[in-house]
Amino acid sequence: MTATISPSTLDGDGVHDADRHLPVTVGGSSAGLVAWSAALQVGTHESVDPALVGRLFIDAYRQATRRYPPADPLPLPASFAAIALPASPDDRLSIPASFAPVPALSVPDSVPSSRAAGRRVGRHAVERTGLRDDHRRFLITLCTWLRNIGVLLILFAAWQLWGTAIAQHHVQADLRNQFNAKVKAVQPKAGFILSPASADLPQPPDGTVMALLQVPAIGIDQYVVSGTSAGDLAKGPGHYLGTAMPGQAGNVAIAGHRTTHGAPFNRLAELAPGDPIYLTTDTGQRLTYVVAQTPYPVLPSTTSVLNDFGDNRLTLTTCNPEFSAAQRLIVIAEYQAPGSTTRPTLARGTGTPVNVEASGEAGWDMTLVPLVLLELGLLVALGLYNGRLGRLLGREGRWLVLAPIWLALLFALFQSLTSFLPAAA
Repeated sequence: MTATISPSTLDGDGVHDADRHLPVTVGGSSAGLVAWSAALQVGTHESVDPALVGRLFIDAYRQATRRYPPADPLPLPASFAAIALPASPDDRLSIPASFAPVPALSVPDSVPSSRAAGRRVGRHAVERTGLRDDHRRFLITLCTWLRNIGVLLILFAAWQLWGTAIAQHHVQADLRNQFNAKVKAVQPKAGFILSPASADLPQPPDGTVMALLQVPAIGIDQYVVSGTSAGDLAKGPGHYLGTAMPGQAGNVAIAGHRTTHGAPFNRLAELAPGDPIYLTTDTGQRLTYVVAQTPYPVLPSTTSVLNDFGDNRLTLTTCNPEFSAAQRLIVIAEYQAPGSTTRPTLARGTGTPVNVEASGEAGWDMTLVPLVLLELGLLVALGLYNGRLGRLLGREGRWLVLAPIWLALLFALFQSLTSFLPAAA
C-alpha cells in the first residue's frame, strides 16, 4: 500500500509541483515509515513553516536509513535532495515548544537475524520442494512401469486366448494341404479292416499330420499331428506316441487344448453317449467311433486311460476345468465297423499298460530361459529409450520404425513364453 504527502501539507514550500507527491511504501520500508510519521507530526502545526516539514522529513529518513538500510529505498525527488540542511542545531528554525522532536529510530537487533533465518527457511523450503519433486518423479516412474507390466500381462493373456488361435488356424490350413496331398497319393482299399494291434507300424515324425478328427455334435474339424508336446499341440490335436495308430486295432489316444491354441477340445464335456466321432486316416479310410459313456475327469497322473484294453476304442483327453490343468477330462468312444448296426461292448478292467512317451504337457522348458531373458531385456531397453528415440525419429519415424520393433519383440516374447511355460491342454 502507498501513502502520498498531500500538496496541501506542503503549500508554500517552494518545491516544484512535480515533487509534491512523494510515495512511501508502507510495510515494505521501516525507514520510510518513520520519516513519514515525523513529517506528519510537524505538518499538524499550522504555525510551522512547511519547508521545515520537508527538511525534517529528509533528516529523519537519513537517520533511519543509517541504522537500518531499507530493502526498498524510498525514491526521493531531485529537488528534495538539493535542500541544504543546517550544519548545527543552532541554525535550525524555531519549533514550537509543544512539538515533540522525532525520536531516534530504534531497530530491533533481531531483525537481521530474522532475515538470515528467513533465508534459511527459504533454502530449506526449496530443498523440501526438491525432495518432493524427486519423490513425485520416482512415484510417477514406478507407476508407469507397473502400468506397463500390467499391460504386458493383459496382452499375453489376450495372446494366449486369441493370438494362439489365429496362429493355430493358419497351421491347420497348412496341415489340410499336406493331408490332402497324402490322401491323393494313396488309393483307398475296398473292404477296409483295422491293422492288428501287434503290427509294428511306422511312427510319423513329431508334428506331422496323420489323421482328420471330426465330431459333428460339438463342431470339431481338426487335423491330428503326431506327438503331444507343446509344439505339437500348438498345431492341433496330438496323437499319444505309443498308443495305437489311427487305423490300427487297440486304443487310439488323442489330446487337445481346451482354452488356448484354437481350443479344439473346448466343448468336449458336452458329448453324450451315442454321439458319433469320425477319424480319417492319411490313407483316406474313414473310421467311425461312438461315444460310449459320459465324459469324466481324472487326475493327470492317471495314465491308465491310455492302456490297451483289448478292444478298439478312441480316447480323447483335455484339461479340466477350463483355464486349469488340475485334472484331465476323458471321453471314451468305441469303434463301429463299416456296415455294423450293433455297438460292441467296451472291455472292463485296467487293461495292459503301454509305453506312452512323455507328452511335455506339464513342466517348464528350461532351455528357453536364455531366450526369454534376452527378449525381456530388449523390451526393457526399448522402453527406457523409447522417449528419446521417439523424439529423434519424429512422429512418422516413431510409427514406421518403433512400432514394428515393439510388435516384433512382443510377438517373439509371447511365442517363447508360450513354449517356456507349462502347457495345459
